[in-house]
Amino acid sequence: METLYLTSYGIYLAKKKDVFIIRLGDSKEKVSARKVEKIVFLGPGKAISVDAIRLAVKFKIPIYLAYSNGYPYAMVFPVIATGTVKTRRAQYEAITNRIGVELVLEIIRGKLMNQYTLLKFFWKSRKRTEPEIADLIKLNAEGIKQLATELRNLDSESIDKEFRTKVLNIEARAADYYWPAFSLLLPPRFHFQKRVKPGAKDPVNALLNLGYSLLFMVLAKEIVYSGLDPYAGFLQVDRPGRESLVLDMMEEFRQWCVDRLVVKFLVTRKLTPEDVMDKKHRLKRQIVADFCAMFEEHMETVALNMRGEKRTLMMHISNQIRMLKRHLLRAEKYKPCIFTW
Repeated sequence: METLYLTSYGIYLAKKKDVFIIRLGDSKEKVSARKVEKIVFLGPGKAISVDAIRLAVKFKIPIYLAYSNGYPYAMVFPVIATGTVKTRRAQYEAITNRIGVELVLEIIRGKLMNQYTLLKFFWKSRKRTEPEIADLIKLNAEGIKQLATELRNLDSESIDKEFRTKVLNIEARAADYYWPAFSLLLPPRFHFQKRVKPGAKDPVNALLNLGYSLLFMVLAKEIVYSGLDPYAGFLQVDRPGRESLVLDMMEEFRQWCVDRLVVKFLVTRKLTPEDVMDKKHRLKRQIVADFCAMFEEHMETVALNMRGEKRTLMMHISNQIRMLKRHLLRAEKYKPCIFTW
């Protein structure tokens, strides 16, 4: 299965029978719908036929319309998704009881522990070549691990304002350890000062935002097709048009699915900031295409978690969404996917 990333200006997606036709100027490429996992339009100046949309719906292929930085502003899914009303009712009720509280604590524990394990992974590879930097990375990793233990002291009967504030406080303190350590993993020519989300003008934040947008699309598909409501989250405050559940479930996958990939992308390709961004502080089109391709390849790599389970990163995500549903239905306690090596 492959993702169709359509990045070129003037590209047009049509269909003939069960085949997608990608046209750009005089060139034409054919891709069987049976081989497509999702379709992503990146940036303006592109078009798709209604027949191509119907073909995508027929094969349950989601279509994402995204800005040039990768963030989706619209998604097309089939009207009918899988799942039951019982599951959604349990999802809506969970924010008012301990089922939701337990879920939030496990998700954030997974996030913090994956920050810890990723830093320890890089510490192990650098302790001989760069011992001083490795020591700083290890020190910050241990700080995050300590904060993960503090989550055990939190409790509440529901996800109220006080509980959410306490969890977010621990999460923010962990970020104060994580991002300075993350900056030490990057090539020296990339000056990463702090995490910037929308409107990032530096290469590292721009790539992180692109990676998180791609990860968002993966989680959105899994959640919608599982029958859950992507807008009804637990830790994220509800806002109109905000896919809160998708953002919640992304937390424990950001580090190993995106952060690690950004480091690898910059290091292995020996890129400079000028290679990555243009003079208007936008990611270059070829960089976007290359990073998207590497992301798809990365998501198919096999990873080990602390439960001893070996799966591709994509399959780990699918498994966590299934576990989420069972947790909401009180059939199984949710346990985060904490990666190791």
